[in-house]
Amino acid sequence: MTALSITTAQVLWVSGPIDKDQVAGEAFDAGDAVYRSASGTWLKAQCDGTSIEAGLYGYGIALGTAEAANQRVSIARPGAVVTLGAGAAPTTGVVYYVGNGAGDFDPVADLGSSDFVVPIALCIGSNNVVILDHAFNAGAELA
Repeated sequence: MTALSITTAQVLWVSGPIDKDQVAGEAFDAGDAVYRSASGTWLKAQCDGTSIEAGLYGYGIALGTAEAANQRVSIARPGAVVTLGAGAAPTTGVVYYVGNGAGDFDPVADLGSSDFVVPIALCIGSNNVVILDHAFNAGAELA
């Protein structure tokens, strides 16, 4: 398996927790895995950086595209259901993890031994994922 290839126009919030009017700390696309930085802005998440970049202060899926820092966006949070679309084609029953590439979702087989292993979403069918609650790193909570 490889990282999900998400088409931004196919990303839709279905239900559950959403943080509206959030501040982007950098440019990112709808459907990117994002994390809350220490300053409260949202950045693209990645597992091969720090625990903060992997989601220590919070994580979710961007529901809109931020073309630059300081733009306002909505973020789907743990417990939310999000359509990633037919372009992404997530596999039902598969858990996806914060990826090595900034904003990516990877299957566990693509992660390395030094990566923060953070399950972020479970595909529940019809190209929908539910954002998993709590960030974990190889079984230990990232707090």
